[in-house]
Amino acid sequence: MIRMLATGALAFVLAGCSGDRPAAPVEAPHGAAASIITTNPPPPASPDAATDAGIVHDSHDRPLDYALLGQKFPQFTATMSDGQPFDSDVLNRWMVIQVWGVWCGDSQNDAPYAAALATAIEQDPDLYFLSIHVPQNADMTSDKDLYGEYGSVEAFFAEKGFSYPTVIDSDASVREALKITWTPSYILISPDGVIRGFRTDLSVAGGEPVKDFLKEAARVKGEVRKAEFGGTPLPATIGPQGAMRLTGETRFTLAAMKAAFPGHEILSDRAMAGEQSYPVFLVQTIAEEGQPGRLVYVIEPDWTLGTVASVVTRNPAVTGPDGGTVGKMKLKDLTGEARAKCRLESGPIDSLFICPDNTETPRFVRAFGAGGDFDGTLDNASPEYREEAVLLEMKFIPPRAAKNP
Repeated sequence: MIRMLATGALAFVLAGCSGDRPAAPVEAPHGAAASIITTNPPPPASPDAATDAGIVHDSHDRPLDYALLGQKFPQFTATMSDGQPFDSDVLNRWMVIQVWGVWCGDSQNDAPYAAALATAIEQDPDLYFLSIHVPQNADMTSDKDLYGEYGSVEAFFAEKGFSYPTVIDSDASVREALKITWTPSYILISPDGVIRGFRTDLSVAGGEPVKDFLKEAARVKGEVRKAEFGGTPLPATIGPQGAMRLTGETRFTLAAMKAAFPGHEILSDRAMAGEQSYPVFLVQTIAEEGQPGRLVYVIEPDWTLGTVASVVTRNPAVTGPDGGTVGKMKLKDLTGEARAKCRLESGPIDSLFICPDNTETPRFVRAFGAGGDFDGTLDNASPEYREEAVLLEMKFIPPRAAKNP
């Protein structure tokens, strides 16, 4: 009798995953409701679909659109499951937000997938995961309503072996702010706080739900970045006249980099000079689905002028002024006049032939590798050895920021 009562109570707690509407069959096929949507579709012609308060659902009550898609993620404060305060202002990066509840059977079915997704996202430095535990509605906020037999999110995680950061919505205010009509739901937001994608349950998706979700998220991120850094990418070139649209004195600012390298993503980073670090901009291609962005240029500053000091590339796809590329061009490919300007620089790890276009005020410098058993003195290097040195790096030096290479 006790077992029957417990089972009956659990069934009650797990009902109503769609908020105030009746529960949907968990064995239902998923269709469009279980893939990331980036634009809300028009109402489908299928007789199985229905609308409720302007929201389109499939035949199993899963929403096919999301009211906040394309809008700013709502601001709110709450408490994490570990008692720490939470402010949504920290969501200033690419984030996957899971909205769920222990009270919901679909959410419990989805929990192993959410845990696997959180673990996979930990390996991506450009993506973060957060879950938000919400009530079914504002009238069901007691511990029994929220957590059923588990009593808390921590107890549920402990029994199931899961662990991921979770915000607790204790009064349904967050759920209402997010306009969530189905749990579990997943929201993809970009660093500017805009909601870029939405989908429901991973557990009904079939195939490899976590892997497929990450592929879709990468696609969405790529589309957003292409739009943000719009324009057709220019040919990747570098020479005495510049690199892409960076051809003269240029302010060392993000806006200037976006203008100089259209169709590319600009990232802020730091480089080391001895024990000191300094800021740089990284110019890379836009990540495509399943393919990360590739570094094209590194932009270094001259803080005495507040401008760009140099543009450096080691990317083999970037073409030099005579068609030479990193990894293919050799020192012997330079003209005799150009080779006469080269000098040897010995370092603790290797030696380089530094070849400027002008020894007085260089605008373009190439570095050729001189490794192997070479002892670092130009006199002892055989002509054959010098000619076989391979191009490792190219650098453009804007006019007013010119320094000796």
